[in-house]
Amino acid sequence: MLASFHPSSAFSVRHLKSLARPGLQAFRAIPVHAEHWRQTGRGPLAVFLPAYGRTGAALLRIYNIATGLRPFGWRAIVLPPRLTLAQRQRFLRRLDPDLIVMQGVRHALNRPALYADWPIVLDIDDADFHLPRFLEPLEQAMEHVACVTAGSAYVANWCLGAGAAEARVVWTGTPPTARVPVPAAHRPPVVAWAQTRPMTYRREAALVADVMRGLAARRPGVTLRLYDRQAGDDPRFLDLFRAPGLSVEWVENCRYDAYLASFDDVAIGLAPLSPETPFSRGKSFGKVLAYLDRHVPVVGSDACEHGAFFTPETGVITNDITKWVSSLDRLLGDPSACHTMAAAAHTAFLEQLTTQAAAGAMDSVLSAHCCAQS
Repeated sequence: MLASFHPSSAFSVRHLKSLARPGLQAFRAIPVHAEHWRQTGRGPLAVFLPAYGRTGAALLRIYNIATGLRPFGWRAIVLPPRLTLAQRQRFLRRLDPDLIVMQGVRHALNRPALYADWPIVLDIDDADFHLPRFLEPLEQAMEHVACVTAGSAYVANWCLGAGAAEARVVWTGTPPTARVPVPAAHRPPVVAWAQTRPMTYRREAALVADVMRGLAARRPGVTLRLYDRQAGDDPRFLDLFRAPGLSVEWVENCRYDAYLASFDDVAIGLAPLSPETPFSRGKSFGKVLAYLDRHVPVVGSDACEHGAFFTPETGVITNDITKWVSSLDRLLGDPSACHTMAAAAHTAFLEQLTTQAAAGAMDSVLSAHCCAQS
């Protein structure tokens, strides 16, 4: 028998929720207050507004940068993304930061006009202006920000054209891992394409399929490894890559530490980019950082930021498919060449693409605008 409904039942639920809400808000505030207390009285204060939690670009460009700025004399606090607008504004009034660092506009409350009392640095890693739902918020944001920090020159140039007063390129960095890499000679013939949601990158997937078919014809027994398989993904996506002599595997989505560890048995990493797809024009280094960190040589497209970082000594950067195939074949057959290239790329990575390097670049931007407000 169905239970009878009484209006007081709904009232009770609402009443309980109203009683619980202040407690939940106070619980979310604990880390912010604790971090503020630990950093009181040490240098200028930057408050960071991430688009989401500790994953992807938010982890690398917001949470890690906030920590990385502290050795440069900054106090840096990240507000939890689940806070309401009223909670955000209450924290900001209490903290009274020297400036705000806001991660794009993917979060509905990341709108610079809502925080007019503080200078804002808007951090944009992807070409979100090519996504219709974000174009208008980004265009509106440009007139309300002191500066944009962009993951690539393509994104920076768009922001300047859209009215930003200043735009600086800050490459995405990551903390280098301490674990000793597996020697190239001990790695099986596994070629990785470490793309998030690879089925949505159709042109890049077609390029990888063509290259791997050519490689398998030269070197039967090679394996292609794809990443970020999730529940509900169509397994027929793998059919695109099937070829004689080629094995294909699709790794499940995993934590970043497990993702990094997965490259210990990868011989070469692929970094295809297709500028014909507008969104891809804004890609920076997010997908090659793991290769570089784990001493995996890179074969990639001559597009976006690749040419600004890689040299002939640190990677193979070309749009010639024949050269992709021949380079992969040569490197797989010569572990010594793999080791030399990976070591040179790792040295360049430590100099230019670590969290420390990115935090140093961000310090330069924030210091200029903090001083301008003094």
